[in-house]
Amino acid sequence: MLAANVYSLVFAMPLAVFFISLNLGIWGKHGLVQARDEIIQQMLFFALLVLLGIFLHELIHGVAWAFLGKKSLNTIRYGMNWKVLSPYAHCQEPLLVRVYRLGGILPGIILGFIPAMIGILSGISWIFLYGLIFTVAAGGDMVVLWLLRHENSHDWVLDHESRAGCYLIELNPPVK
Repeated sequence: MLAANVYSLVFAMPLAVFFISLNLGIWGKHGLVQARDEIIQQMLFFALLVLLGIFLHELIHGVAWAFLGKKSLNTIRYGMNWKVLSPYAHCQEPLLVRVYRLGGILPGIILGFIPAMIGILSGISWIFLYGLIFTVAAGGDMVVLWLLRHENSHDWVLDHESRAGCYLIELNPPVK
């Protein structure tokens, strides 16, 4: 899991640097100072918002996989890996690679990319910071998507029950 966390930072950092640079380019240092000041003033509100975002991140994975994969919501399990303090959503049935990819990227887009861009364009610093946090939080999902980049979107995967990622399922293995 340590290696997975390091890889997730490697994938998320370029996006984080891009967002910070864009924000600095538009609003200057004042935007980041304002974000810091707003967060300090509203620490409890922001902390609750981040906790809600953590819950929503996993919920988005699960609902997307169930809905797009035409699975029952009962096939999705949610939990917390207390050893590494990592919440998870896990689909217990195989999914098409394209469904797994979409369900994997949606939390990063909805909770990360979109709020970061809204914050940058509007100058609302706390929204920018929220989006930045959830862009970085989606780094593990980005690693899994990177690993699946060469897989056929019509192939099947089975979500790993206790780790980030999945097993590839070869329904028609190549003849040797």
